[in-house]
Amino acid sequence: MTMIKINEAEIYYEVFGKDQPGKTPIVLIHGSTVTGQKDWGLVAPLLGREYRVIVPDCRGHGRSSNPSHSYSFREMADDTRVLIEALGYRSAHIIGHSNGGNVALVTLMEHAEVVQSAILQAANAYVSPDLVEKEPRIFEPERVEREAPGWRDEMIALHGEAHGEDYWRELLQLTVREIISEPNYTAEDLERVHRPTLVIQGAKDRVNAPGRHAQFISENIPYAEAWIPEEVGHNVHDERLLEWVQKVLGFLKRRGDEANEALYRLKQDRFRDERETIFEVRSEQGNVEGNKESVELTGQVLSETERQAAVDCLEQAELGPVEAGEVKVLLTDQTPWALAKRGVADLRREPRSLAERVSQLLYGEAVRILQEGEEYCQVRTEKDRYMGWVHSKALQRCTAEEAKAYQRSLNALVLAEKAPVYSTRQKGDLQNMIAKLPFSALVCVAEENGDWSAIQTPEGDRKWVLSSDLLPLRERPQADAAGKHFVLDLLRRFVGTPYLWGGRSPYGYDCSGMAQTFYGFMGVAIPRDADQQCRDGSMVEGEPEEGDLLFFGKAGVGRANERHNHVTHVAISLGGTEFMHASGGSVGITYNSFDSQSPIYNAYLKENLLAVRRFR
Repeated sequence: MTMIKINEAEIYYEVFGKDQPGKTPIVLIHGSTVTGQKDWGLVAPLLGREYRVIVPDCRGHGRSSNPSHSYSFREMADDTRVLIEALGYRSAHIIGHSNGGNVALVTLMEHAEVVQSAILQAANAYVSPDLVEKEPRIFEPERVEREAPGWRDEMIALHGEAHGEDYWRELLQLTVREIISEPNYTAEDLERVHRPTLVIQGAKDRVNAPGRHAQFISENIPYAEAWIPEEVGHNVHDERLLEWVQKVLGFLKRRGDEANEALYRLKQDRFRDERETIFEVRSEQGNVEGNKESVELTGQVLSETERQAAVDCLEQAELGPVEAGEVKVLLTDQTPWALAKRGVADLRREPRSLAERVSQLLYGEAVRILQEGEEYCQVRTEKDRYMGWVHSKALQRCTAEEAKAYQRSLNALVLAEKAPVYSTRQKGDLQNMIAKLPFSALVCVAEENGDWSAIQTPEGDRKWVLSSDLLPLRERPQADAAGKHFVLDLLRRFVGTPYLWGGRSPYGYDCSGMAQTFYGFMGVAIPRDADQQCRDGSMVEGEPEEGDLLFFGKAGVGRANERHNHVTHVAISLGGTEFMHASGGSVGITYNSFDSQSPIYNAYLKENLLAVRRFR
């Protein structure tokens, strides 16, 4: 039996695993009326495979004494501090569940010097009215004896030997007195936290979910992460044991030491958007140089800018010297080029056919090949600097000079909804039709012959398209009032076209893909996604004009200059109150209005209009 005297109390604790070089130990703090073994018996051995794990019984629980007959989160937080120091550690990863989550939170707030990171499960930063209303009855000893004798018997089994068979009554009364009084941290208090924090709460947690306590904590602690699994109650670590362990170990791996935490914050501050950049860098312990251990960086980044930023970040924090030779830079002068040789090719989040479609490549668009897999390539588009995975067979590899020469040769736009491509000038022969090019794709017309135009393909040969399906680039509309009106008339053909997540062709558009196509047809390059478009467009005051972009999201969220962070949808104004958009709710391209008297009125979008932007 391992006991240690802390603040006049004899504290019992168990230890799992061994001290690991470079790894801070874990302290697991149990919830109310139980013990460390009861709460963490399954978890501690699993975490002990990779970390030293310390599991105390809080004072007044299990074998730990309670000479002052008290129950206080602050007192137990101080016990935690002293335990860490008494065992010879500078700090620990503090993980607490339920009331133990509150103890962990108080330790984080009041004794940050011993907290390497904090994982707060089913915790609350303040006492919400619903807790004051319901908790006293739940913890009332007579009710427990009458309605929950199993709970009573468990408490007697856990605490009776050390504290007496009737101690459970006192424990309930001490517990409820504290939980309807403490803690009482404000949003401003939480904003001062500077330790890595993960907040866990089951979406069906009847104690904490109604008050959205996890959301309050995670939204106010800087850089905090939240995991709120669906269909899970109060005891996430019991209900989702293996997933819980995986989440916790992943968090500690990413943020469990100063160097990796600095890299994490750098990514959040500068390289968070995985649509535009890649920053997958980890710190490993390196060699000892003089009296200082070096930090070795591994992983991959998009460009030299990200790699150098990682080095500078750690050196400025005096965590170096830093060795970054193992960090792979994906976009260099040697990164291969390619042209899209299919009419439309899906760009996916991961290299597999069922992964999320994030965008699409249109015929002839240029990309850089960042990584190559068995079937898919990770690419960055030259058009809008968007990244994803595309099937290798959709690409025609070429040199940088060939790609740039092809782009310079583009001299016509596809005007038709879908322009058939023929191997010869035989319109009626279906076997002669080899592809269809989507509206707004750019092509190189190499020869005009009567009703036909020969286009130069990315592969280097020539195919035939009806000249009436193309618009010479010299006739391209400008992004003025007349040009916007002209292109909107073209887009009206697509009303009823299915909504397609990630789509930017007549086979299906999403909202931002349609907006990008609208401006792209006029030669105005705008970003791919709605939040990016809102961020980059010029602010419009007053009534929107025809062709302005309307952005929607949760009204009232975020400061005015950061509202693009909350944008979820975009539409194209038709001038006045009406607009056109690719709507997931309507399952296609449709019209709506802000006029409550209109048969196409959309109250939700009117209430959640965040911004109007214009591009020229």
